[in-house]
Amino acid sequence: MGSTQLVVIIQNRCIETWFLGNTKIYSRQPQSKSLLDYTRYYDISVNCPELMGKYDKFNTHAQFHEAYLKELFRAKNINYSKKNPGDVLKLYYLEQLLKRIEDQSSHLLSFQNFINFCNIIKSKLNS
Repeated sequence: MGSTQLVVIIQNRCIETWFLGNTKIYSRQPQSKSLLDYTRYYDISVNCPELMGKYDKFNTHAQFHEAYLKELFRAKNINYSKKNPGDVLKLYYLEQLLKRIEDQSSHLLSFQNFINFCNIIKSKLNS
């Protein structure tokens, strides 16, 4: 019988924080006031989303990160909600997150830990 090992992966902030890592969703010229304010506060196109703080209008980091993601999606005429996550479930979205951590190895470190764990499991399943 095989052994089981507990692996703890601490996610930095929330799932939306990771979703903010897709550089293809950024609006280079934000039109909405909210998105412009968020981008001026913290530009996730160049800075790691996991290091982003909490904007004053929100009680928690997670609320702000979700609102930021929704504004980015709204600018692209895409909807996002926890119940209906839409595009974030598609393979191309994951591929963009993987590209981000490949291109910028200091970004999304907790996501990188999760991906490394998934790769270990995948290799054990394939052997």
